Amino acid sequence: MLLKPGLVEYGRAWSLQKRLFDERLNNKMPDVLIIIEHPPTYTFGRRSIMKQREFSEDIREAASFDVDRGGGATYHGPGQLVAYPILGLRSYTQDYHNYLRMLEEVIILTLEDFGIMAERARNFTGVWVDGKKISSIGVRIIKGITMHGLSLNINNDLTPFNRIIPCNIHGVEITSMSEIAGTELSMLEVEENFVDNFSSVFEVEMGEFMMYNIPPEHQIGGFFNAFGFS
Repeated sequence: MLLKPGLVEYGRAWSLQKRLFDERLNNKMPDVLIIIEHPPTYTFGRRSIMKQREFSEDIREAASFDVDRGGGATYHGPGQLVAYPILGLRSYTQDYHNYLRMLEEVIILTLEDFGIMAERARNFTGVWVDGKKISSIGVRIIKGITMHGLSLNINNDLTPFNRIIPCNIHGVEITSMSEIAGTELSMLEVEENFVDNFSSVFEVEMGEFMMYNIPPEHQIGGFFNAFGFS
């Protein structure tokens, strides 16, 4: 099932993740892929370098969350594709590390669709282009069910990454699809390619996905009301 609620505040989206996780854990719903965007937000995973928020006033003034995913600090903002797969992992792989490689493969294939040749980096999770990081991955798996996921920089502002140590990698440079292409890309087109590649890598028939397309003026309220949120 594919859910696309649009631009959603991170805390609200995290609540949705938890709700859908519980539903999936109790076999009350099928596997879900959430494709979403967030307003400017910093998130700090369980392995974040301590006291990063003291580096800059900008971090203390922005929305920020300590979250229970793996990995370090990252930034989310409009123009960035964020994906949260909530699925029973054993249906796709028995290995946590292979799951990360599968997510990376989805991203690599999506970038390739737009003429961007990407690669993995030894000893680091995520996807890189010419030595610059373009995608971050941080997940959590509880009782065989996945949470959290990945981000892919498309048209988003990259300067907020300068205020943290992204993914605990000192000196890392961050890039985006638009920076590489020299022009803004269609978010919808990238999302569609991403979903197609996710379907291919995870061997899920597209007919198994159910699309929730909600008009922009009703996206947040209408979508969340459908899942029991006020």
